[in-house]
Amino acid sequence: MLRALCLAMVAVALPMASASADAPPDLDSNAALKYWQAFSALPKFTDAEQTKIHEYLTAPLDDHARGIVTRAEYALTMLHQGAAQRRCEWGVSPEEGIYVRFPQAAASRVLAALACLRARIRFEQGKGAQAVDDIVAVVTLGRHTSLTGTNIMLLVGYAIEHRAIETLAHDLAKLDAGLIKGLTTRLDALPAGMNTATATETEETFYLDWFIRRAQEAKDKETLVMALDFINIEPEGKPRGSVNRARAFIEECGGTPEGVLRLAEETRASYKRTVKMLRQPLDQFEKEFESEGPKQSANPVYKIFFPAVVNVRRAQARIEARRALLMTALAVQLDGPDALKNRPDPIVGGPFEYSPFQGGFELRSKLKGQDDKPLTLTVGQHS
Repeated sequence: MLRALCLAMVAVALPMASASADAPPDLDSNAALKYWQAFSALPKFTDAEQTKIHEYLTAPLDDHARGIVTRAEYALTMLHQGAAQRRCEWGVSPEEGIYVRFPQAAASRVLAALACLRARIRFEQGKGAQAVDDIVAVVTLGRHTSLTGTNIMLLVGYAIEHRAIETLAHDLAKLDAGLIKGLTTRLDALPAGMNTATATETEETFYLDWFIRRAQEAKDKETLVMALDFINIEPEGKPRGSVNRARAFIEECGGTPEGVLRLAEETRASYKRTVKMLRQPLDQFEKEFESEGPKQSANPVYKIFFPAVVNVRRAQARIEARRALLMTALAVQLDGPDALKNRPDPIVGGPFEYSPFQGGFELRSKLKGQDDKPLTLTVGQHS
């Protein structure tokens, strides 16, 4: 199903992209079109095989793992061609609003896992330069994936980049000084990707504007109930139950389309304020955002569109810390622990904690992850 959908997306995107006779775009410069080719060329994996692919990122490698990578050779070639481009335009339209689908999310995760698996195999074979190429391609894919423009895809991009960092750290000690210096330069030059502020700004168009259009098109209360039926659906696509929450939601808004529209416009002001807050450091954002919820406590529209913004902003802080952990690890590999003095933690300040062990070392941030433990990057392998 995923493969068929990807093929369809490629088929649709190509004629659309070449429609302008006046200034035809350079299709080869759009990374997304290369990625779609990669997605369409992915082997057909069962659910069990996809689970196994992810397990291989930490489990011992075997002939089955190598066979999986061989089957994905063309897809991985297209990954590298996409990652070589700086421009990435996915062409996702906001017209579908809350119903928009991102098939590239699941496909990107699988493609990234395959590339990380091949990097592990290449490290094992002593092909450090080629392994590094795979890792850089995965980090680039993660950042390009985030450019889809929503917080959901931002989180997908962060997860992909996190996996690449962990894969590289596992075998970082195998790289010589020349490769590490080159890798540092390449990582510094990568596209930045999207952040929470920009993604939230985009979501105002994707979701709030769409919501307002649907409310405006409703001729009466019953039509509006049907237009807002998405409120009755769980994120997994399952019905919430027998209670018609869309009808209850409209009642909370005053019982009329006009009431819904008024509160939606009030929510627009929250988008503007929140985007500004999101550009602040994490601690300052959290402090300022605490006051936004009470301001909108009586606004049901706000509650629909702002349930997870704090969690996404924290995810951004974690990936920023992980990027810094990686760059610090590269510096430590080159110059030893003294390099810590010049690379402070970008989120909480001060140096990262350094703990050597036989075969490598650990770097720890005071910033905590979702498991409430300090973010840690383990370089090398415990004996």
